[in-house]
Amino acid sequence: MKKILDNIEEYLLIFLFPIMTVIVFIATATRYLKLGAIPWSEELARYIMIWMAYIGAGLAVKKNAHLGVEAFVSLMPASVVKYLSKLRIAILILFNGMVIYFSFKIMIHQMNIGQTSPALQIPIWVAYLAMPTGALLMCIRTIQSVFPVKNNTSEGRG
Repeated sequence: MKKILDNIEEYLLIFLFPIMTVIVFIATATRYLKLGAIPWSEELARYIMIWMAYIGAGLAVKKNAHLGVEAFVSLMPASVVKYLSKLRIAILILFNGMVIYFSFKIMIHQMNIGQTSPALQIPIWVAYLAMPTGALLMCIRTIQSVFPVKNNTSEGRG
C-alpha cells in the first residue's frame, strides 16, 4: 500500500493517458470514416487532460522537475541559497494552500447551483476537483521534500 501511495501520481497518469489517447483516436477515426461524431469524446478527453496536468504538477514537485532559475541561484553564496530554498518552500505551500482554499470555494458554488457539463452531463465540480487535488499533491510532495521519510526496511540485513 505504501508503494502505491508513494507513486500515486505515476499510477494515475499511467491509467489516464491511454484512456485519453484511445478516446481521441476513436473519435477521430469515426469522424474521418464518416461514421458520425461522438459528442462526449472531446469533453471527456479535455477533462482527462486537465486532471493529468494537475496530477503531473504534483509529480513534478516530487521529482524536483519544476523550472528554477539555476543560473541566478548558482551566483549566490551558500547561506543565501539556503535561505532562498526555505523561502521557495514557504511560497509553494502558501500558494498551493490558497489554490486549495479558493478552488474549494468554486467547487462548493458549482455544487450549490448544480451545473453539469454540456455533453457528459456530469456535475461540473468533478472537473474542478482537479485543481485542489493537484495543489494538495504539490503541498504533500513539498512537505515530503523538507521532511523525507526514512526507509526502515530490513532488506540487505544479515
